[in-house]
Amino acid sequence: MAAINAFVVACGLVFLFFIAGLHNYITNFEENGCEMTYMFEYPQYVKIALPPDISSQFSRYGLYAYGEGKLTDDLRKMKFTGIPVLFIPGNSGSYKQARSLASVSLRKAINSHLPYHFDYFTVDLNDEYSGLFGGILEDQTDFVHHCILRILELYRPSPFSPVSVVLIGHSMGGMVAKGLFLNPQFNPRLVEVIITLATPHKAPVLLLDRHLVDYHSKVDSFWRAQKNNTSGNIGHVTLVSIGGGQRDILVKSVLTQAEEADISVLSTQIPGVWLSTDHLSTLWCKELILVIVRALFDIVDVRSKQISHSQWERKHAFEYHLLKRTAGKRLALAFHGRETVFNPDGMWNEYLRRQFSVVEPYGVPSVMYVMIRLVDDPKHEWLLAEAINVEANDWVFACTANEIRGPSRICNYGVNLSNQTRFMPSTTLKRKIVYLHLREIKKLGFSHVILRVLPTREMVQINVDIHSSARKVNIPLPLMLRVMKHQPIIESTDDGALHYSLAFPSFEHIWQAYYLHISPYSCRLATHHAIGIMHVPWSQEDLYVKINDLVEKPMQLRLQTARPLNNKGDGPVVVNLILDPTCRYSISIQSALLDSLGQIVRFYGPMILPYVAAVLLLTLRSQMLSLAETRSCTMFHSALASGAKPYYILPIVKMASRVLSVGFLVKLMQSGIKQFDPVTLVENNLDFILLPFVLYMVAFATAYIIGLACWLAVIFNGTAANKIALRFLARTITGTIMWSEWMLAGLAKLPITAAGFLIALSYSTCGALSLCVGGAFYFLKLCKMYEEYLEELFKFSIYLLSRFKKGGKSKKKEKEEEPENKENELNRIPETVNANDSEDEKDKIDSVDENEEKNEERKEEKNSNGSKKAEEQERESSSKTEEENREVIKKEASENKDDKDTKENKNAEEKSGQTNSSASYSLSELHFNFTLLLLWVTVTVVNIPAVLVWAHNYGYSTKLQPDPSFETGVVLCFCVGVLWQKKAPNPHLKHYPVVGHMLYLLAVLILIFSTLSLHHLSPLLMVAFVIVTVHQMIAESLPIEESEIPSIDTEILDEKAGTNLPFPSSEKPKQA
Repeated sequence: MAAINAFVVACGLVFLFFIAGLHNYITNFEENGCEMTYMFEYPQYVKIALPPDISSQFSRYGLYAYGEGKLTDDLRKMKFTGIPVLFIPGNSGSYKQARSLASVSLRKAINSHLPYHFDYFTVDLNDEYSGLFGGILEDQTDFVHHCILRILELYRPSPFSPVSVVLIGHSMGGMVAKGLFLNPQFNPRLVEVIITLATPHKAPVLLLDRHLVDYHSKVDSFWRAQKNNTSGNIGHVTLVSIGGGQRDILVKSVLTQAEEADISVLSTQIPGVWLSTDHLSTLWCKELILVIVRALFDIVDVRSKQISHSQWERKHAFEYHLLKRTAGKRLALAFHGRETVFNPDGMWNEYLRRQFSVVEPYGVPSVMYVMIRLVDDPKHEWLLAEAINVEANDWVFACTANEIRGPSRICNYGVNLSNQTRFMPSTTLKRKIVYLHLREIKKLGFSHVILRVLPTREMVQINVDIHSSARKVNIPLPLMLRVMKHQPIIESTDDGALHYSLAFPSFEHIWQAYYLHISPYSCRLATHHAIGIMHVPWSQEDLYVKINDLVEKPMQLRLQTARPLNNKGDGPVVVNLILDPTCRYSISIQSALLDSLGQIVRFYGPMILPYVAAVLLLTLRSQMLSLAETRSCTMFHSALASGAKPYYILPIVKMASRVLSVGFLVKLMQSGIKQFDPVTLVENNLDFILLPFVLYMVAFATAYIIGLACWLAVIFNGTAANKIALRFLARTITGTIMWSEWMLAGLAKLPITAAGFLIALSYSTCGALSLCVGGAFYFLKLCKMYEEYLEELFKFSIYLLSRFKKGGKSKKKEKEEEPENKENELNRIPETVNANDSEDEKDKIDSVDENEEKNEERKEEKNSNGSKKAEEQERESSSKTEEENREVIKKEASENKDDKDTKENKNAEEKSGQTNSSASYSLSELHFNFTLLLLWVTVTVVNIPAVLVWAHNYGYSTKLQPDPSFETGVVLCFCVGVLWQKKAPNPHLKHYPVVGHMLYLLAVLILIFSTLSLHHLSPLLMVAFVIVTVHQMIAESLPIEESEIPSIDTEILDEKAGTNLPFPSSEKPKQA
């Protein structure tokens, strides 16, 4: 069977595309535009003493208070007078990560001269891997509960003692904060505000163990059920979730958007931030930290100097700062009055053009009013006004011009429309816009829209664009494979145009990615500024991109959340362009294949592992079938290429998934499992028709390449031709016993000993550690198998070479001695008979002697008669008899030689066949164990987090508790111990096809239940090892044919007897 075919080549090509997508996923995102926060004084962390029983129970955890400079002295005296905030770090997070939030909050309180401030406490959770291992989450939650109680105790003597603590959780710290409310001993009123940063609310990033899945499931179910219940345990809590966007490659943005959150937003949409943050920069990004701190100060009740008890007020403050900031940076100063009285003595200017700009480079000495008339014209349907450097919060109004002043009419007062203001990102100047539907305003009886500019000495500019709905364009998306061609959208924008709206109705899948090219030309000024805003209606993930004279990159269109299946009424994705009126633009779109591949890796990359496991099981199944048919195990890559085709399994998986997706079956299964992966993919609109086939091809190529790499590793570690030759010659020529022979004799008993050691390791430390150590030993065992196989081949080569040389020398000697043998054949007849001649040969020689005696008697009789005639006759008779004797001798000598050659050839063939049989068996054992090693490695990869946590906490405990890898480690170590000891596979066992069918069923179950839930992978692969082991232990043997019974080579017996070497089990002589 060929190891390379057309499907293998196709998988290799798909794998190359996957690698390109992986590179894009890791490297292709916007540069980090965040500024670093800094401190004015050296930060210090004061440890807070906990009760002795708590310190003993949670010896690896701690509680600290943050301070700077002289303020630390009060903290050391345990004097706290502010508002308590507790920071909870996440996966592998440090308690010192609270520095940015604490330092900025402290500095704001000092600079603003406020009568209150925040006291920041931070939890030391020993930098544990809480995002990968769920067994520690319960301990962390209990410890945080005790920390909250201890923090509130520190404020008891204060006149304004707090009754609650603000919780800020980063990554998994946010889940720990939410998990507090499931503790029956926790008082829910102790927490009223929870802010989570890059926290995976919807599901763990990787579902690697059941403890992690159970914790997430319990917390998520509790919060969804209780959030809308105002009288429940969490109805009073304000929950805010902030995600990092595209730069966060550890936690996908879709996981941070919690349905139970009051506000769920990405940093790219937050006014004043407009940047994507990676997983760690979320904690120190100055733009984001400032917004969070401002929101915290705005939720404080100035009367109690503590957090407001009004859930509405808290939510309103967070909405203002994180979603809809329409004015200044303080909520208290951002109130927009309903009506405003205008100054009739101001500068009133009415413009009749639809696109115009008002530029005052030196400011305005008095109030300026820009009047925009409302007319019944389809071209006057929408208004976009941009204000640059206009500081006033109230600047947009609707009014009725009913007072005549000079040649025009003016308004006495106006209705405030400034609450529809949106701030825009800018490099230097302050920009804000308002987008109004003029027809709706005219229906209310207004005649004008007024833009007001208060007196200032700074440069101000007002840009106005009145347009129809024709500026809203539906864009068909280009084909993904047409990566080199730009599809034009707008050849040239209108002169002075400010706004275009581009809708993409079919842009709703996460694997779609495009480049939107916005190219300026014919600019009247050297500097220009434009903004692209991608709005996703079903998710808070708006993206703001600046296009100016310094940055002219295309706008990347990628979704963080696919459109849910039950969400069809929110409209399409829209890109709003806020352009520079001094330029004209050409707009085109291009498919971004590499970005699309990066999106596939981002959302589907972890699913490769279960597909690899399924491919390996199908490969092992193919080897089982070859053992049933040919009594030999095929090579890994041959079995992979022939027995792991996608059409063997994917149709069955698809049909089974559809059947199991029926409502009542899903509910039945979810009573035992937390989620059904196919249903989860469909509900989140992550499934598409080619997804299983693409993932399977990538997994196939991955298994092929990993197998090739492992083979090379085995060859380089197991091949030492010179060492094998020296060892072989030293054993066969010198006749002495080397130290290595004693070691090799001891290795015969090592497999079961090694298995016992690994099982003991599972009990004393953790199962994952035994899997890692067992994998290393398995690799060395495989190298040893390969070395023994090469040694068998070397022996056979030496034997054939010696036979060849021996045969050549014997033929040459026979040719040299042939004339001499012919002359002395008669005289050497008795000598040719040796002890090994048969009785038949002796009888033939006796008959020759009798003929000679008769000839002598005839000679004497003829001589006595003296007859000359008789003598002549006797000579003729004697000559004739001698010729007959010579013919008989030649014939018998030739027969003896043929018999001897036949016997030697037969022995050589038997020895050759025995060597070939041994080498073939060694090769089958090597191929079989090679596939099992790759399955072992797959199980080990899933359980790596358990090893990391065990090693991290080894100083506190040598035993990992709880250990989700314990059962898997014990069972697998026992199974391989049996297989190593029995030298599996036994080619003469029955039921190999049955084992193959069971492995096929396990591969189907993996692709149904483990594509997302990776914690199901270990038990299913464990069952595969159990099936193979039980089969090798209890299966009946097939009857062995006589041709398959190996004969004992007398030369091997002589060699073993002469060197006193121990007989391998396959060469021991049987007792008669």
